[in-house]
Amino acid sequence: MHKAALMLLAVLLGGAARADETTIRPGDIIDAAIGDWNRDGLDDLAILAVTQPEENNEIGVYVYFRDEQADGSLLTLMLSVPDKVWGGRFHGHEPSIKALENGSIAITTQNSSIGREHWKHTLSLAWRNDRFLVAGLTFSFHDTSQEEHVSLICDLNLLTGKGIVNGRPTTFVPLSLTLDEWVHEGGDDPGTAICRGR
Repeated sequence: MHKAALMLLAVLLGGAARADETTIRPGDIIDAAIGDWNRDGLDDLAILAVTQPEENNEIGVYVYFRDEQADGSLLTLMLSVPDKVWGGRFHGHEPSIKALENGSIAITTQNSSIGREHWKHTLSLAWRNDRFLVAGLTFSFHDTSQEEHVSLICDLNLLTGKGIVNGRPTTFVPLSLTLDEWVHEGGDDPGTAICRGR
């Protein structure tokens, strides 16, 4: 984890965040990233943290903006979505969060160690019109039980409605969904449904 992220975490866990926000214990944090999500020149913070300690595969997404003028606090919670990210603390299931060069947040989940179906799923969140939207999806899948592996490689710009599926350009109706609105139906989320042509 980046040293600057650790410093911001220390401030957050030390009580500098507003008192009415979700309490995140140090041991609940899976990963963290810093970046300027709202492009105001200040370092912001994004965290993946276990929502229910007794169930390590239920992980929430929490994004804070740094604003020294806001209520006298250093960090203000701007996004809180509990139980949204799948993953765990064991090899091949670890989720991650990182800052992208374009100012977006990338959240990656994966299964590369259990069962025949291996996949990697990355959502990018972008700050647009005072809210975070799911702006992009990169998804890869392969079934290791097949003699010739069944594979899918997909990269979508959800805001423009354009992407690449298995090397071929594709178009679709653009999406403008927040992370709260990004839900699974029938085994797929809105992005993987596009990737699979459903």
